[in-house]
Amino acid sequence: MTASNLKISCIIPTCDRPVLLERAIRTITSQTQAPYDIIVVNNGKDKTSLPAELNSKVKVIDIMPYAGVAQARNIGAIYAAGNFLAFLDDDCQWNREYLENVSRELSQGTECVLSGQYKFQDGKLVPWKIPTNRVKPEVLLVSNPGAGGPNIVIARDLFFRVRGYDPKLPPSEDKALVLEVLRLGVNVSVLPDNVVIDGTQDGKRLTNYLTLAEGVFQFTHKYGREMNWMQYFFNRWKMARYRFLGTGSRGQWLIKLFWGQLYRLARIWN
Repeated sequence: MTASNLKISCIIPTCDRPVLLERAIRTITSQTQAPYDIIVVNNGKDKTSLPAELNSKVKVIDIMPYAGVAQARNIGAIYAAGNFLAFLDDDCQWNREYLENVSRELSQGTECVLSGQYKFQDGKLVPWKIPTNRVKPEVLLVSNPGAGGPNIVIARDLFFRVRGYDPKLPPSEDKALVLEVLRLGVNVSVLPDNVVIDGTQDGKRLTNYLTLAEGVFQFTHKYGREMNWMQYFFNRWKMARYRFLGTGSRGQWLIKLFWGQLYRLARIWN
């Protein structure tokens, strides 16, 4: 299969951000290599409203409001007609050669590609999460070396083999998907210079620490048995830190949680 005849479906989950959604769609329609189809999965409370010239280029699927980005991506994969899936968040953008560069890599036989995520800082585009040769199971168990929603392209059949995105894991579902791919023995290619511009608001990313804490908790619950004691402890400590930042609780609560996690750690690994 050559790069020019690959069928890549582009999937955009969206939630009540019409202006950003339009921009995301245009970053796909302006690609140097055209997508096979464009699927917009709306899990917002409002219907999508697109300019007439874009309506004919996308298929919009309305699902339950606030079902979550993982579910939206999974449903988009079901409706996609291509044999590869490229995911793009509604607040992110691709460079014009994104699909062309990915197609060239896929034509070499790979089934999963991660590109580089960049963001604007002080008016300049700078590296943010750049996948390298550190995309390995032992790394993904404790951190995210560059696996994200808007920078992954994966074979459709492989996506269903790993059961897609786990809706219990936001925001850890991205690295969990790549981890599942690696567990099957499938190689993940990286294109660090293939630019994905990450969504920001006023140059800053809005952080919900309690959501981050829940994601780490669910991720550790799912993969805890595969972690060594240091990896497990690191995830538990990270979860405690996010909860502390999210609730504004004082040191007494943090100390109590710290010793509680030590007790759990001793029970699991002894």
